[in-house]
Amino acid sequence: MSATAALARFAAELRYEDIPSDLREKIKLHILDSIGCGVAGASNPLTGQLARFAVGEYAAGPCPILGSETRLGPIGAAFVNAGAMNALDFDDGLEFDGRGMGHPGATIVAAALSGVWDSAVTGAEFITAVAAAYEVNARVILSMQPSFERFRQVYGVCQHQVVGAAAAYGRLVGLDAEGMENAFGLAGTLASVPSLRKYNWDARPLVSFKDFNAPAAESGVRAVRLHQQGLVGARAVLDGEHGLWRMLGSDKTDVECLVSGLGSEWLAWNASFKAFPTCRWMHTALESFQTVRDERGLRADDIEEIVVLSFSGMGSDFMDSRPVTDIDAQFSLPFTLAVLASGDRPAERWYGPVSLRDPTLLDLAARVRVVVDPRFEGEMASARRRPAGQAMVRVKGGQEFVGPELFYPLGTRERPMAAEHVFQKYGTNLGGGAVAALCADELMALDTCPDVKRWLECVPIAGPSKSP
Repeated sequence: MSATAALARFAAELRYEDIPSDLREKIKLHILDSIGCGVAGASNPLTGQLARFAVGEYAAGPCPILGSETRLGPIGAAFVNAGAMNALDFDDGLEFDGRGMGHPGATIVAAALSGVWDSAVTGAEFITAVAAAYEVNARVILSMQPSFERFRQVYGVCQHQVVGAAAAYGRLVGLDAEGMENAFGLAGTLASVPSLRKYNWDARPLVSFKDFNAPAAESGVRAVRLHQQGLVGARAVLDGEHGLWRMLGSDKTDVECLVSGLGSEWLAWNASFKAFPTCRWMHTALESFQTVRDERGLRADDIEEIVVLSFSGMGSDFMDSRPVTDIDAQFSLPFTLAVLASGDRPAERWYGPVSLRDPTLLDLAARVRVVVDPRFEGEMASARRRPAGQAMVRVKGGQEFVGPELFYPLGTRERPMAAEHVFQKYGTNLGGGAVAALCADELMALDTCPDVKRWLECVPIAGPSKSP
């Protein structure tokens, strides 16, 4: 059996009871987190653009669009909902020893949501499909990690997640192992090219599809739909010298990683949560600053300068102090530090026209600088780890305060985020109140739900934007 066939069989035949109970609880938190990020991101301008595009390009159907009363077919809904979940850069990640390998939740959960509207899907079935997809996704990307030299030449952030999307949606619409393998083959060859090196780093604004979650969700669901119409996909798409790893630009593959310990050793444990709606590379610096802010009770107008110790790439690619778009702001260390200095606020209020033109934020952003620290530079150059960081704050009057040096951000396997923090984040993303609390309670009991649509009906699907 090829590795592709083995993964397909796993995705099609995994049983709920085969998933460790504590991993099931974690998967439910990732479902909760992804939907919360989607509701918060529904009013983002990018989501509106995606929704308007999708309404013109895709047929109407049963699947709700977050933040809208519009319903589309499975492919269009997966596309827009994945975009909404990723719009604020608040969605989950996948990290191995600090190395980021995509944003699985936005792609996988969006694809799974498209699979529950044509027939009744129990909560246990939904959890099993998402867990299988997280595991497949983690093994696919870990197996194709390139050498550091190739990583600097070509890499993609979420293109591989097309396989995870196919696994989630395919499982929920009843594909058997053979059908799942064919869907994987179609999905792999529908994946977009790896384009991290062409994100307009030197010529802002940055690209709109900064993570390519939406195209991955769209193509994964499309692959399953094409299989259902009898189309033939690439056989053993993950295997051999010309497998998906080669198509996506890697110079290395580890086929054993795809199947070793499958069903007993769970790589899905490496899925991570975000504490800030920003690019993950900045989180250690933001958290270090937040620690100083809270311990010293600092306000924005107390601060004279913020100095961040980091690696050279932070100074070259993340120091746009006057971002023009929301996406530019999500990758701006000066701007996000200024927002954080101004106090805690909901994710959807970090950006937008009002924030981007706020003179107080722009003034403080201009007083942020990066100093390359040899330790942090070595971490990034030698191991391509998640960038470490440390913040130092000089206040008016000359006093200086130093935050902790952090090598792993909160929410990783090395520094887990408590479930209570995930619940709080979800509640804030939904606007707080009794409805958010009810939804969280309902999700944590999703295992016993006879039809996932029942739980989804309590989520405020119709958000700030009533129509695309």
